[in-house]
Amino acid sequence: MEKTIHQGRNVKRFREMLGIKQEALALELGDDWNQRKVSLLEQKEVIEPELLEQVAKVLKVNPDAIKSFDEESVINNI
Repeated sequence: MEKTIHQGRNVKRFREMLGIKQEALALELGDDWNQRKVSLLEQKEVIEPELLEQVAKVLKVNPDAIKSFDEESVINNI
């Protein structure tokens, strides 16, 4: 059974690791964003590629890192 990567949860993990609040991320993403919209984004299992690119750029991480980050495998490697 292949484990699916929850991209929204990964966005939240990276955001928290970088010490960025949802409000600050929303501000960086543009005028049509607010804290609630970021919260909804972080609940999505799969994020549209264009939006994922935009979020990754704001967080200064590679979009592939968000797509492939798996906390379980990181813990297993430690």
